[in-house]
Amino acid sequence: MTLSHADVRRILEILDTAANLESLDITVGEFELHARKPGAVRSIRQPATQAAVVRAIEAATPAADAPTAVAEVEAPLAEAPPGLIAVRAPMVGTFYLRPSPDQPPFVAVGSVVQAGDTVCLVEVMKMFNSVQAHAGGTVERILISDGKPVQHDQIVMLIKPAQEG
Repeated sequence: MTLSHADVRRILEILDTAANLESLDITVGEFELHARKPGAVRSIRQPATQAAVVRAIEAATPAADAPTAVAEVEAPLAEAPPGLIAVRAPMVGTFYLRPSPDQPPFVAVGSVVQAGDTVCLVEVMKMFNSVQAHAGGTVERILISDGKPVQHDQIVMLIKPAQEG
């Protein structure tokens, strides 16, 4: 059995949404996945079988009718303010505004972007995922500092749509 990119993304989404799961260590063949929520304590455990890992993931996945977790102390912006379009993190990872440390940022506040332009990267386990603007306009706010962790679906920047006409 091998894990695809989609499998890894799903596992990270499960970790992100599971209230009572702080970390996951999965080994499939030569592939190892070590994922932790920010602030989780690293513990040394014996390797689990694949079946046990699948059962743990299923048990940690919240049921549709389960109550949601208590709000964070400093909750990120949940919805875009009226008149602005949210750019959201596609997965849990590290937010980067630059393609590499020695390169200029993709965008800054005031930058004009077109739909489909890359505006940032989210890195997960050395895999860099481009995040595109869904609409053209002007970058109004960047809500995350370069190199900081982001959660799945977290708003990372706001774009003021271009006026048509």
